[in-house]
Amino acid sequence: MATQPFITPGRLVILIGNSLYAVGAFAADWNETHVMNPNWPPHARFHNGQTMSLGILLASTSLYFAFRPCMSGASTKPIMQARDSLLYSAVIGSFYCAAGLSAILYPGTDWKDPDIETGGGQLVLFSGVVVAMWVGYALEVSRLGKAKAS
Repeated sequence: MATQPFITPGRLVILIGNSLYAVGAFAADWNETHVMNPNWPPHARFHNGQTMSLGILLASTSLYFAFRPCMSGASTKPIMQARDSLLYSAVIGSFYCAAGLSAILYPGTDWKDPDIETGGGQLVLFSGVVVAMWVGYALEVSRLGKAKAS
């Protein structure tokens, strides 16, 4: 039975991207500008908590698909299963940040609060994570293609 490496460049990119938004949401929002903001009504805090938890759930699911073992064997079926898993990982891993990018399209939104002079880097962060998911996917699919050929 052939074994595949646990950490590969593509999986590492997917891991870093998922970690950035899952941990980053708590780092950016668990403070006086968001969750602890006395000007926010309880329901706004509820939705902020929902968003942070969703980030953890999506990142966990994405990483499950990126790292779950696929059957080993001589046929191409394990490679097809691995490709499918990586596709699911990239799609699910992109959801949170794609939603963040689309949030600016809603009426009255802005990338940052008016009383905050710095920040608002969500456009760069969210775009970077979405790109990272698909770069990781492409790297892994390429690696799998080379494994299939050998």
